[in-house]
Amino acid sequence: MRGAEEIAEMMQGYRDNPPATINGSPVVQLLDYQTQVGKNLQSGNVWDIELPKSNVLQFILEDGSKISARPSGTEPKIKFYFSVKTKLESPEKFEETEKQLDDKIKAIISDMKLT
Repeated sequence: MRGAEEIAEMMQGYRDNPPATINGSPVVQLLDYQTQVGKNLQSGNVWDIELPKSNVLQFILEDGSKISARPSGTEPKIKFYFSVKTKLESPEKFEETEKQLDDKIKAIISDMKLT
């Protein structure tokens, strides 16, 4: 099954060569739950992750965004999860702020060429 091989290659590629930036924000940390190692990509400092092993990578961006990649255990596909944040200036600006965050997720997807 070639799909599973492609996913394994994609995950290994992210492990070996994590992106320097995503959507213009520097990637400051790479958390690898498979190897149970976290790494600050700017300083080179590493630390142990004390959670169960799982084939998950998480990119922490300077702007506070988090992108997690996890291969499906039952299908030949990889799932990406996005966490973006910003300050809500006031309740009246909720819809405007929500649109900004949605646009940010779309830009991340485009930058990572996930479509």
